[in-house]
This record gives sequence, structure tokens and C-alpha cells, in this order.
Amino acid sequence: MVFLAALVGGWIAERLRQSPVLGYILGGILVGPYVLGLVHDLELLQGFSEIGIILLMFTVGIDFSLSRLEKVKKIALLGGALQISGVVLLCTGACYLVGINLYQSFFLGCVAAMSSTMIVLRILGEQGESNSLHGQIMLGILIVQDLAVILMVSLLPELHQASLASIPQLIFPLVKSFLFILFIIYLAQKVSPLVFRQAAKGSNNDVFLILALTMGLGIALLSHALGLSVALGAFLAGLVISESEYTHEILGKINSLRDTFVILFFVAVGMLVDPLALLNNINLLLILLAVIIPGKLFLLFLIVKFLGYHSRIAFLVGMGMAQTGEFSFVMAKLGLDEQLISSDIYNLILASSIISILLTPLFIKMAPLWYLKLNKTRIWQKLFPEADLEESEIDSSELQGHVILVGYGRVGKNIGQGLQQIGLNYIAIDYDYHSVRSLNEAGIPYLYGDASNEVVLAQARPDLARLAIVALPDLFTNRQAIYNLLKLNPNLIILARAHYEWEKEILYQQGAAEVIQPEMEAGLQLMRYLILHLNLPLEEVDKYLETLYVKDHEAIIHKKDIIAKREKNLKVREFSVGPSSPFAGKKLIDSQIREKTGCNVVTIKKAGGELLLNPSCKETLDRDDLVVVMGDSRQILKFAQLNGGELQHG
Repeated sequence: MVFLAALVGGWIAERLRQSPVLGYILGGILVGPYVLGLVHDLELLQGFSEIGIILLMFTVGIDFSLSRLEKVKKIALLGGALQISGVVLLCTGACYLVGINLYQSFFLGCVAAMSSTMIVLRILGEQGESNSLHGQIMLGILIVQDLAVILMVSLLPELHQASLASIPQLIFPLVKSFLFILFIIYLAQKVSPLVFRQAAKGSNNDVFLILALTMGLGIALLSHALGLSVALGAFLAGLVISESEYTHEILGKINSLRDTFVILFFVAVGMLVDPLALLNNINLLLILLAVIIPGKLFLLFLIVKFLGYHSRIAFLVGMGMAQTGEFSFVMAKLGLDEQLISSDIYNLILASSIISILLTPLFIKMAPLWYLKLNKTRIWQKLFPEADLEESEIDSSELQGHVILVGYGRVGKNIGQGLQQIGLNYIAIDYDYHSVRSLNEAGIPYLYGDASNEVVLAQARPDLARLAIVALPDLFTNRQAIYNLLKLNPNLIILARAHYEWEKEILYQQGAAEVIQPEMEAGLQLMRYLILHLNLPLEEVDKYLETLYVKDHEAIIHKKDIIAKREKNLKVREFSVGPSSPFAGKKLIDSQIREKTGCNVVTIKKAGGELLLNPSCKETLDRDDLVVVMGDSRQILKFAQLNGGELQHG
């Protein structure tokens, strides 16, 4: 029955594009004693779930790596410490003020400070943002949180009966923990490699699994015997094995076993939830959610901003980490089993965690769009003023016939190297100061700023550019960048990247000339090497290539249909610039024709007979000039009303 509940709950969660963890917990709630009452023997299940905690923390220790902090270690260590401290203080104060005792308020603060490594990294991976700057910052802070969990599960039981007079007594458990950690580090460096090397010499592959389990459970029990947390012992046991050269072999063998017991753990967590009890604590639930979502979001935004990052990066980090995580469930279960918290507090923790995790995919997906909207408001600009644009020492106004490269991450950097090799001038735009620093050192023109901002893009001179490449990882920023580039130069050729077919469709609709899917290109390249290395029948190769040609042909026809539909709605009209026209005597950039009407000036016929095609923004509109504008019917009408001059012909 337990596994059936997990199966159904996990399947439903997967269909709804949610974490399976939520499905397991909801399945447990459903079959537990407070709802359907299909499972009554909770003691046996609790025993299995304890093994699940040990194996979970054990594999976290095996997979733990401080090297992943290297790129963002400053913000990970300092930002992570500030975020955890800030949320703990905020939550403790808020809960204490509404009548919860100080210890349980502090416990809730520790739970609220955690975010979900599993869920955040999964969503970032799906969106192709794991290696983006905000993705790396989130990963760094999540690693620091994982370390903090180990400290919390060790100290929270000790603090339960603590008072001001007993604070000196806490020094002994801390010293004991410190000495135990030193002992484990010695085992990891000196003993573990030798033991596993000897095990590898045998022919029995199961020895690795037996040895790893013996070590993990043994050190966890030793930790418990010393009066320390079982979770701490399991994590340290994992660290011992992480120093071995056979880490991946061990992980491969233990993962399936771990997953089985971890599923039992999350189902057991759900079975202890009493949904009706939440109705009596709805106010406390709302307070806890206010700390976890807007509170944590705003705190992370301020911390990341304070540490020198762009407000866009700070906002994406805050939105991505506004939830609690899987270790919150571990801490809640520990608190209930050790009688550190009441069942009401336990129910609050699980309910707030489930709600915040359910909202996480939406928050991460919509964060770029919400930032764009917020950034345009006066309140935001007044509260968070910043220099949205920083130019390189090279004068970008001298660029002509260049390429605009929007985004200088992994993809953008490869494109930039290619542009340099074939001798094409380009200017790069990015808000990652690591990228900007490398551009500056290489002497490449750059703009530091938000590439979705029209003011930033205008400095890259799209009116004089040959082509633009939009290579940012998220759809909304790519879409806004294409929109603003075409607003500044309707004839500009734009190449873009997309992760999915539906994103590709949106970017074509927005005006991109070509849209590349890196994952699809990688698949085609692998197929190319497969054909080269295998002696395949020519008929099969021809059939495959013919299929590719048909698909490519269909894509071209589809793209032409999109362009035709878009251009069908645009009209070109010619107006005279009369003496009373507000545009007479002004440069195009000062006339604000695009901003006021949405029309684009495509040609100016000077009164002296000179014809200016695709005029520069510095060209002046003089009295009696003829100006050719392009826009839809509404935009043309608005231009006519503002200009006041005579419509020559349409």
C-alpha cells in the first residue's frame, strides 16, 4: 500500500511537472491515519524511513564537493551565511510575536532558511540555466545551506533544554563534534583509499556495496552512540567515501537502494500530517509562508545586490530560492521524533513546504518577465537606482558594419571566438561581471547592462550593425531583446537560440531570422560521427539525409509563412514634413518617432533631392523633406496625427 501510494502520487506529480517528492508526501497523507486510514503500522514504516534519512545524508556526503563553490565562493559563503542568519532571525521574531515559544520559533526559522537543492537544480537544468551566473550563485548558496543543515541537526536537540545558565554546557557537544569530524577526515584521507583499493582487487562486485553500507551505517551508529546526530554521522561517512577513487562505482550501486528507502521516508512524512489541524492554524501558516516566499526573496535580493551583482541577477536568485526543501522535511521529522516540536508545528512545516515548492517552477519560469515589468516602474527605479549601462573604453559609437552579440556565456564566448577568427568586428552585451572582465582584458568592445533594456541595446548601434546574435539562456530576455533590436532597426538580421520547439516558434514570431536549438544541433553532430564511424548501408544513410532535408524544407516554409503574416500587417506610407510639424529641424534620435508612434523611419527624401535609405539616428528631418515610415494601421495613424503634414501616397 505504501509503494502504491508513492507510485500514484509520484506519477501525478510528474504529470503536473512537479517534484516527485511532493507526490510521495501527498500519497502518504492520503493513505495515512488522518485521511483514508489504509496504513496503521507506522512504527515499522518509521524504522525504514530512518534508514532512508541515513542513506540520503550518506549520498549527499559522497557527492559533496567544495570545488563547485570556486567560481562564486565569495557570494556563496558570505551570501549563504547572511541569508541563513537573516531568515532565521526574521522567522524566529515573527513566530515569537504571535505566541509560539522561543525554541519552536527558532526551529521554524532554521527550517525556513533552507531551500530545495533537488528542485531548483532540476528546473534550472530543464531551462538550460544551470551554468548561468544566477544558476551558479544559487548552487553555491544551496551548498552552504546543505552544510548548515548538518550543523542544525546536531545542535537543535542540544538547544531544546538549554538556558542562559546551560550555555557553557553546550561547549562539550561542540568540542565532541569537532573531534569526531577530525577523526572522520583522518579516515577519509588515510584509511578509506586503502580499504577500497583492497576491495577493488577482488572479483566480487557486491563487495563495494556491502563495504559502503557497512561504513555508512557504522559511522552513523557511532555518531549516535557518542550522543551526536545520526544524520551528521551519515554525512561524514559519505565524506569518507568521497575521497576514494571509486566514488562513482559506489554511488551507482547504492542509488537504487537509497531511492527506495528515501521514498519510504517521504511517504512516512506525509502519513503524520493532519490536514484538519491546519485549519486551526491558518494564520500561523500564512505568517510562515510570508517569511519563506516574499521574506526570503527580498532578503536574497538585497544580499546579492549588496555584494555587487546586477539587480536582474539578484531578482532571479531570490525568485529561484523562495521555498523550503527536502531537508526541511528531514528536520521536521527529526523534531517530531525527538519531541522537539509539537504535531501542530510539524503540520505547519510540511504545509508551508509543499505550497512553496509547488510555486517554485512558476517563480523560476516567470522571474525574467516579472523583472522586466518591475524594472520599468518608477518605484523600482527609485528604490534600486543603478547604472544600468557601463561601456568599455573602446568607443562603441565608432562601430559600423559590426555584429551585436547579446550574451557572453558559454555559447556567446564560442561565437565571439569564431567572429574574431574570421575577422568580424563585434560588440558584446552581458550583465555577468566575470564575462565583462574577460572582454575588457581581451580588448573587445562591450556593454555591461541588461540586454533586454532598449537604452542598453541602442548603445550597441543596431542601426549600423550587419547582424545581431541573441544567445541568452532564458526565453523572456531573448524575446525582449529581439523586440527592442527590431524596434531600433527593423531590417536587422537576428539569430537566436532556444531550448525547445515551442520557444523556437515564439522567437520566430518575435522576428528572429534564424533560431538554433543547441540540443538538436548536438544530436545531429553525434549522428554525423555515428555515420562516419559505422559502416552503414548507403541506402539507410540516404534515407536519413532525405528525412533531414524534408524537415529543413518544412521549417523554411513555416518560417516564411510567419514572416509573410507579420509583414502583411505592416504598411509603408510617405509624409511631408511641414513647417508646423513637431519633427521639423530635429534629429531622428531626438524626434522620438519610435517611442511616440511605434513607426520606423525607413527612408528620408531630402528637399534637395538626396535619398537616404535606412537613415542613421543622427540624420535631421528638415522642412519640406519627405519621410517614409513603416508600421501597422494604428501606428501610421498616430504618426499622421502628430506630424500634421500631408500624406503623399500609400
